[in-house]
Amino acid sequence: MKKMKKKFILFSMIFLLIFSTTVLPLNTFAESEKAPATSKVTARYELPFELNVASYILVSLDTGEVIFEKNSDKPLIPASLTKLLTSYVAMKYTEDLDGTTVTARQTVFDEIYGYNGSTADIRKGETLSMRQLLYAMLLPSANEAAGMVADHIGKGSKSNFYMLMNTEAKKLGALNTNFTNAHGLFTDNHYTTAYDMYLIGKACYEMPGFMDIATTTMYQMPANTRHDAPYNILTTIKMQNKSSPFYRSYVKGLKTGSLPEAGSNFVTVCQKNGESYLLVVMGAFTDGSTLTSESPHFEATAKIMDYFFGEFSLKPANSLDAPVTEVKLKYAKDTDSLLLYPKEAVYSVLPNSAEENSFQKIYNIPKEVSAPVKAGDSIGTVSYYIADSLVGTTDLVCAEDYDRDFIIFLIEKFKEALHSLYFKVVIIVTLVLILSFIIFQIYLGKKYEKMQKIHRRTK
Repeated sequence: MKKMKKKFILFSMIFLLIFSTTVLPLNTFAESEKAPATSKVTARYELPFELNVASYILVSLDTGEVIFEKNSDKPLIPASLTKLLTSYVAMKYTEDLDGTTVTARQTVFDEIYGYNGSTADIRKGETLSMRQLLYAMLLPSANEAAGMVADHIGKGSKSNFYMLMNTEAKKLGALNTNFTNAHGLFTDNHYTTAYDMYLIGKACYEMPGFMDIATTTMYQMPANTRHDAPYNILTTIKMQNKSSPFYRSYVKGLKTGSLPEAGSNFVTVCQKNGESYLLVVMGAFTDGSTLTSESPHFEATAKIMDYFFGEFSLKPANSLDAPVTEVKLKYAKDTDSLLLYPKEAVYSVLPNSAEENSFQKIYNIPKEVSAPVKAGDSIGTVSYYIADSLVGTTDLVCAEDYDRDFIIFLIEKFKEALHSLYFKVVIIVTLVLILSFIIFQIYLGKKYEKMQKIHRRTK
């Protein structure tokens, strides 16, 4: 009976230890804090002055933030900004820009006859490479070059090319764009928005080799069947010419476009102090007040960007070398906290007068973690906000390895077990079992004594 009692107690203790150490969770995670709700993207700031411009949008290419905006979703006439999408499609669907040649057919010139539009003096029957046609489109805004591209990639059907243009625009997210020609001369139902032109311009900017062409100020066209000698073509972007009163060193391409019905348009990348921005200006008109020059698109660009670079800059929300928070670390030797570092740098465009604590941080991290952990392990995330607008999110990682101390682990697990509901349940169950066992043993003892008395009487 004593052996049975010892075995029962030993079994109960083993059961208690296994139950408490395997059922108890190793980590307890906090509920994620809910981030502020975000709405449709709007401009972070407003210009402090008016401009006679139908629409504009300035976006950081480093962060994707919309800095300034006016009517950026309003359908407008793009004019020769159209050639940005034409160039994008040409580069995407041409494997060898130098080895692919196109011959100018009469139908190309029939389409643009009577418009008095810009050309690169390409003539009927001349053959040029696709790269040369790109220079012709992007520098002097040659309409015949755009027609040649459409004729070649559309395999003789310009409507096929226009369909391809609109398909590619939709792929880029330009959902409010419909192009009915490749050059931008006025036709019905040919429109886009400043926001869509930002998306198209960004795609061009990211296309390998595009910026080399778009930022060129002068290019030499080759001698040809109708040209006895090479000749130079020049960019329409006066802001890239040092001799121009509109010259700005930060302007890098991309494309101009003007029509009487559209006003003056300009899409450009502006780079300064290691920062990159894309500006779209559409429908700029000289009014003798806010815009006084004969190049209102350049004047508007200069006023917007000179103001911006003077008042704003890209500021870091974090540092990769500095921890942003810490969490409790369990089972490690010599420390009970784990410092968390941002995995990636997060930046935002802020006024130069902004204070360092302008960023609101929202954490999504556990209350505690358990060793072992390795350097680089992701523990959670942190999101940075400016005025309830999400700037960026990055993982939080540990910078060092922390091994598990087995003795500390056992002690802590035992402490956890003592304070857990599971432990209390097991203790109660065990006590009930022991009490039941004792009662049962008492019952057996009394039964045994009764049987012994009966046995003695029968002797």
